[in-house]
Amino acid sequence: MKAVVRTRSRRGSRWAELVLGGLLSVVALVLLASPAGAHPLGNFTVNRYARVEVSAGQLRVYYVLDEAEIPAFEDRAALRTAPSAFLAARAEAIKSGLRASVDGLPVELTVARQELTEPAGQAGLHTLRVSVLFEGALALVPGSAHDAAFADLNEPSRIGWREIVVLTRADTALVSSSAPAGDASDELRRYPANLIQSPLDLRSARFRFLAGATTAPPVPAGPAAAAPRRAGGRFAALITRSNVTPGVLSGMLALALLFGAGHALAPGHGKTVMAAYLVGTRGRQRDAVYLGAIVALMHTASVLVLGVALFQLQRSAAPERLYPWLTLATGIAVAAYGCFLARTRMAGLGHAHPHRHRRQGHQHDEHDEHDEHDGHPHRHPEVAPLSRRGLVVLAAAGGLFPSPTALLVLVASFSLKRAALGLGLIAAFSVGLAVTLTGVGLALVYGRRAVERRRLLPALRLLPMGSALAMTALGLVFAVKGASGLA
Repeated sequence: MKAVVRTRSRRGSRWAELVLGGLLSVVALVLLASPAGAHPLGNFTVNRYARVEVSAGQLRVYYVLDEAEIPAFEDRAALRTAPSAFLAARAEAIKSGLRASVDGLPVELTVARQELTEPAGQAGLHTLRVSVLFEGALALVPGSAHDAAFADLNEPSRIGWREIVVLTRADTALVSSSAPAGDASDELRRYPANLIQSPLDLRSARFRFLAGATTAPPVPAGPAAAAPRRAGGRFAALITRSNVTPGVLSGMLALALLFGAGHALAPGHGKTVMAAYLVGTRGRQRDAVYLGAIVALMHTASVLVLGVALFQLQRSAAPERLYPWLTLATGIAVAAYGCFLARTRMAGLGHAHPHRHRRQGHQHDEHDEHDEHDGHPHRHPEVAPLSRRGLVVLAAAGGLFPSPTALLVLVASFSLKRAALGLGLIAAFSVGLAVTLTGVGLALVYGRRAVERRRLLPALRLLPMGSALAMTALGLVFAVKGASGLA
C-alpha cells in the first residue's frame, strides 16, 4: 500500500513540476514576444480619421489622412511632379472607399474642399497630411427617426490608426451610435500614449438620429503644425546633426550603439527564438554568440535591402506589405523547430536510466539533466544543439524584421547626401544590438547552469519541454497573424 501511495505521490509531483515548468516557459517567452506586431504607430503607418456629421439636409464627412515618413517618401515622385493632380487623385481615391447610407439607401458623397500639407517629421523627412471635406444631400422630415451607416474601406491591409467619430449638429439629435462623439487623436495630431501599441481600428459605424430643421455650417478639419510624435525620434535625429567634428561623431556613434542596445532589450521575435533555443536545447556559450550575431546581422541586412528598394518602389508595392510575409515565414520556422524540440524532449522524458552517483566529491557533465526519486537518480537525454547551418536558419528567422527607425535613418542619409554617416550610425546600432543579444543569451546559458547545479528549482529540469511547447504555440500565433495580414 505504501508503494502505491508513493507511486501516486511521485506521479502527482512530476505532473506538478511539468505544469510549473510549462508555465514558466510560456510566461518567459510571451514576455519576450513581440506585442501586436511591428511598430504599429511607427514610421511605416498610414493613419485615417473620419468625422461624420449630420444636420438638416446634409451629411458631411471630414476626412484626414496622415502618412508617416516612409509612406510619404514613397509618394515623393508623384507629389513633386504635379501636387494639385496628386491631391485631386488622392481625394477621389479616398471617396471611392467610403460608404454612407441612411435607412439602407446610399448617400452620394462629393468633394467640397481639399487640402494637402507636409508637416516636418523625423530625420529631416516630411510626412503627408491630406484633409478632405465630403458632402452628401439628405431630404428628411424634421423630427423623423433614421438609421444610418458609415464605413471606411480604404487600403484595409495597411497598418495604422483608424478612427471614426459620429455626431449631430444644430437641432439634429443623435439617439445612439456605435462610434464615439469625441475623437481621441485630435484629428490625428496627437496619438494617446496608452494606445500606441494597440491603436484604434474602427472602420465602420452605425447610428440612429432624429432629423432637424436647421443646417449647420461646415467646420473643416484644421491643419497640423508638425507631425505627430512617433517612436525612435532620438535615434533618427542623429542624422540631421550639423557640424559633425570627430568628437561629435564619436558621441553620435556611442549614442547609436546605446539605441541599438535598447532596441535589443525591447520585445521582439529574435529574443523569443534565442530564449526558446537556449532553454530548449541546453545551449552552449558559442550558441549564444552565434545567435546574437546572426540575429543582428539579419536585422541590419533587412534594413539595407528595404532602404535600397525604397528608392525604386512605387506606392503600390509599399515595403511594409512585406511584414505579413515575414511574420508568416518566421512563424512557420519557429513552429517547426518547436515541434521538433517537443518531439525530442517527449522521447527523452519517457526513457530515464539510472547511473552511479557518488555523494562525496561526485562529478557529472554540466550538460546532463538529473532528478532523484527515492534515492535513485536518473538522467534525461538532452537535445543535441543545432548544427551551425541550423543556427543560421533559426537566427535568420528571428532577425527578419527591420527596425523602421533604422530604415528611416538610412533613407534620410541618402536623401540628405550623408550616406557615410547614415551607414556608420546603422553599423553602431547593429553592434549595440549584437552585443546586447549575445549578453542576454550568455546570461540564459550561465543562469540556467547555476540553477541546475544548485538544484534551486526542481521544475526547471522540465523547462526544455515547456519552452518547446511555448515555442510551437508562439510560432503558430505568428503564422496565423501573418496569414491574416495577407487576406
